[in-house]
Amino acid sequence: MGVKNMFKKSSKLFEKEGFYIILFVCLCIVAVTAVYISRQNKDITSQPGTNKIVEEKETSKKPVQNEADPVINPSNNTTETLNNTNNTSSISTTKPSTEKNTAVVKKDSNPKFKMIMPVEGDIVKGFDKEQLQESKTMQQWETHEGIDIMCDMGTEVKAAQSGKVVEVNQDNTILHGTKSGFGVTVVIDHGNGVRSYYCNLNENVKVKVNDVVKKGQVLGVVGDTSIREAVSIEGSHLHFTVKKKVNKEYVTVNPMDYLK
Repeated sequence: MGVKNMFKKSSKLFEKEGFYIILFVCLCIVAVTAVYISRQNKDITSQPGTNKIVEEKETSKKPVQNEADPVINPSNNTTETLNNTNNTSSISTTKPSTEKNTAVVKKDSNPKFKMIMPVEGDIVKGFDKEQLQESKTMQQWETHEGIDIMCDMGTEVKAAQSGKVVEVNQDNTILHGTKSGFGVTVVIDHGNGVRSYYCNLNENVKVKVNDVVKKGQVLGVVGDTSIREAVSIEGSHLHFTVKKKVNKEYVTVNPMDYLK
């Protein structure tokens, strides 16, 4: 009976104290587990591999330069800029060519070689071999490679400068590349590559080929022989032309460059 009572008392004691023992054991397990996990986290953080991962993550956030992107060197870039500037300057100062396929005629290099007006009068039509002018007689627009000096019919025509008569043309045919139709024409060679043409003269010319004439000498008088510039339409006038020799060919130049 005593042993049985003792066993009952022990059983009750165990049941009463067992709860606290189990609770204590559970708390110990929780504490040990917490300590273990804390140490594991500390060890992982302190390992070199973790730092590397962090660094790689930070590095991945930085912009990565593309291998194809050019590497800019400040000094080289400055040099290239200067070179480009020089190239631009050389291009911008180079003017585009405006030369035409016509002979380039310069003014006479001898400033002393001047001509006098072959007749007195106003210039009613000027020289222009580029812009077209209206020809009332021909009823068309064409270049005018001489000057028309208004004067009365019968007005004396004088040599603009001394020279030799090389042509006396008494019809309206083409003369040395000059347009046809300017009537009776006298041509004087002045010996320096310059020739003067006196057109629309009367048939009674006072000089002949190979005559040597002086400046101011009378060659003839103004007539009405031009079919290109008819007096009845354009008025009485002398058509005066000057040509200069360029590359073995005589080309028309502005008579005003030689007239005083």
